[in-house]
Amino acid sequence: MKWYPVELHTHTEHSDGDFTVSGLVEAAHARGFAAVALTDHNTASGLREFYPALEREGLTGVAGIEWTTYFGHMLVLGEQGYTDWRGVQPSEIDRAIASIHQNGGIVGIAHPFALSNPVNTGYHWEFQVADWTAVDYLEVWSRDDAPRKIQSLRAFALWEQLLDRGCRITATSGRDWHREDTFAYAHTYVGVDGALTQDTILNAIRAGHVCLAAGPLLTMRGTDAQGVNWEIGDEVEAGPLEIELTIDPDTLPNDWDRSQVQLQELRLVQNGRILAVCPAQTHQHLHLSAAPGWLRADLIGTYYGRTGQHLAFTNPLFIRQRG
Repeated sequence: MKWYPVELHTHTEHSDGDFTVSGLVEAAHARGFAAVALTDHNTASGLREFYPALEREGLTGVAGIEWTTYFGHMLVLGEQGYTDWRGVQPSEIDRAIASIHQNGGIVGIAHPFALSNPVNTGYHWEFQVADWTAVDYLEVWSRDDAPRKIQSLRAFALWEQLLDRGCRITATSGRDWHREDTFAYAHTYVGVDGALTQDTILNAIRAGHVCLAAGPLLTMRGTDAQGVNWEIGDEVEAGPLEIELTIDPDTLPNDWDRSQVQLQELRLVQNGRILAVCPAQTHQHLHLSAAPGWLRADLIGTYYGRTGQHLAFTNPLFIRQRG
């Protein structure tokens, strides 16, 4: 499995961004992204310019839209058709998500704990999701300085609560990119076998083959008791696991400041509790016995002067009861 940096939340002059569509694609290429999604607010009018720009820069693109409503913002990627966002009431969001899925798309909740009224009407998520298992992904990290923000901590806590309830919802990071700037951002990486396309990106998000990093990339893989290889997002039986953790410091070299990101330790977190701690070395091999639930790897360190921060983390491996 190869890991690709992708940006899944962007805006252009077709909504409230300063970028032209070509300028967005050029900026994504310059920063080292392998793929970029176009997610303007309530419009897909930029797609006609999007595909020629992607071809010129040699990037993969994902067609999207950001539902922008009074009750929250929802990112819709890859829908082959149209689900009308207008007039959807808080109690009707499950039906809308089902329609998007029927049209081949996926949905993600954008910046769920961003400030809302009177600062930003509708930014805070207030839709009443009845079936959280239908939500494909959640922006756990959003915008600049994401690891240190209280909104991120609240989104991270919501994600873990959903995992504890059995929801296999994928965590992502969203730049919410409107214009070029010099802020510090986190990144989303998708794990793909074969070619990087819109479909393989959507499938990686559906499958949980996603890692987040505000510095070097952390990945986790291994084998189960039967010697079968697994990747994050997969499901294995409870019991002995061989785990390989890898830190790649050469990811997106133009888009994070090494002087402001210091590595401290690696952690394995199972069902919300720290299971193991080890030094933040480039490669680590661990052997442990995993109980049912979920298992994630975290890279902890100092981020722009604040210690004990998440610098990177993986989506979980899911562990089922034996037998």
